[in-house]
Formats: sequence, structure tokens, C-alpha cells
Amino acid sequence: MADDLSRVSMTIPSSLLSDLDDVVAGWDYDSRSEAMRDALRELVTEYRTETSMTGTQRGSIVVQYDHHDGDVTETITALQHEFADTIIAVQHVHLTHDLCMETLAVDGTGEEISDLSNRLRALSGVKQVQVAVVDAAEEELPGTHREHDDAE
Repeated sequence: MADDLSRVSMTIPSSLLSDLDDVVAGWDYDSRSEAMRDALRELVTEYRTETSMTGTQRGSIVVQYDHHDGDVTETITALQHEFADTIIAVQHVHLTHDLCMETLAVDGTGEEISDLSNRLRALSGVKQVQVAVVDAAEEELPGTHREHDDAE
């Protein structure tokens, strides 16, 4: 197996390296490399899942960001207006003095949701973006698309 491995180098903050070492020790990895391979596999799987979404999807995008970092707050708000047809609700939470979290409830095509999440990830100050969607294949059934039957 060693013949098909490639060596890469990366630069990360010392605090992140310390966190990685905690993961290696806590989850009994043999090495940092083993932990990084698992993390990269998860990242690639998430990427493939998110970029292959088709049709109507519903779910949420959770964004953690440092609101003191440049104009990230204003840019996120501008994106929310740009994607007003896809974002159906927003919840804002202050996690710390510097960090905020927004949960965007979304209802749109997989391509729209993927585009929005990619644009959020690209912003300076954004620390983390997580997408969770459910397939909306039953869209045409009563009660499944923001409809409420008050007769029941």
C-alpha cells in the first residue's frame, strides 16, 4: 500500500494542530496521517453528496462565522437577499463575543442550495458551513410543500 501513497505538506495554525493531536490521541489513531486521511475521506464524501443533489431539496445550511472579520455580516445578509427564493427562514445565534451562527432553512433545487453553500464557504470570516438536506420527492402530495390543512 505504501507505493500508492503520496506525501503532502500543509500549513495550519498551531491551535488546529493541537486539536488534531487531541483527536489522534482520543480516538486512538496510529498517526496524524491516519486521522487526516479519515477527515479527507469525509470531506470528499460530503462534497460529492452536496454537488450531486438534483431536484427540489429541503433542509438547512448552518454557518458559523466571526462577525468582526471584515464585512462578512453584510455579505451574508446580501446573499440571503439574493437567495430569497431559496431561503425560507433564518435563525441567528450569538455563540461568543466574536462568533455567530446562522441556520438558514432552505427549499430549492439542489443546485441552488449547493451554490449558496459554496458562496458562504468562500467568505472570509466564515469558519464552518454544514449542509443537511432531505429529498423532496413527494412535493406534489398535500401537506408536503409549506401547505397546512386546517380541516384536520
